[in-house]
Amino acid sequence: MKTPLKLQLYFWFLAVACSLSSCDYEENDYISKYCPGSCTVIKGRVSDQSGAPVVGATMRIRWRNEVYLHPTFTREKAIATTDANGNYELLFLLRDQELVEGYISLESEVNLEQYLSCRGYSQWYLGEIARDTTIIQNYTIAPAATLRLVFHNQEPANQQDRIFTSIKYKLSASDADSCAYVYDSRSGYSSERLPIPAGQPIVLYTESIKDGSRSTRKDTLVLEPNELREYELSF
Repeated sequence: MKTPLKLQLYFWFLAVACSLSSCDYEENDYISKYCPGSCTVIKGRVSDQSGAPVVGATMRIRWRNEVYLHPTFTREKAIATTDANGNYELLFLLRDQELVEGYISLESEVNLEQYLSCRGYSQWYLGEIARDTTIIQNYTIAPAATLRLVFHNQEPANQQDRIFTSIKYKLSASDADSCAYVYDSRSGYSSERLPIPAGQPIVLYTESIKDGSRSTRKDTLVLEPNELREYELSF
């Protein structure tokens, strides 16, 4: 018996819809649950600005493969909960496919967008993560702000011209170590957005070289919660 035309059209539209990313797929991958070998480890501590631990936060590692006009595929790799000291450890085995496609994402029911780390993000792309390696990823809950570096080169630069900016800050006043970030105009990027803690001093040290002349500049900024501050760099 032939399939009615209306039913045929329904299945055809369903297939088209799935091909346009409306149908996503997710599975749990616990091949790595007991980590038989060549493990990847992501671990760290989640705390607030006073240094107190964030206890009982569920942390997940997911591999995501998102291709334009194709369904999104998600594979959960590992799950852990922060202990009484706010520590967590996630062990997982990267499949061959996951080393050449998609990206690894560290996620939580606690909104990690409201947390800060020296990395400033919780995703690792091709070449940034491998088997048999350990990544330390700490989070400090803090009011967040955004610093946007904007590079303006008013004249054509020769190969020796450059602007080099180093940025240092602490996630909280009690942190022993500072986070550091470096912007180099020779990278080709005209702007860069950095998530930073609000209410903490952000020290920027800039060195510029133009036509053989060298100049330096040092600024200290303190941003308000949710503020977006532009910081211009130019010769």
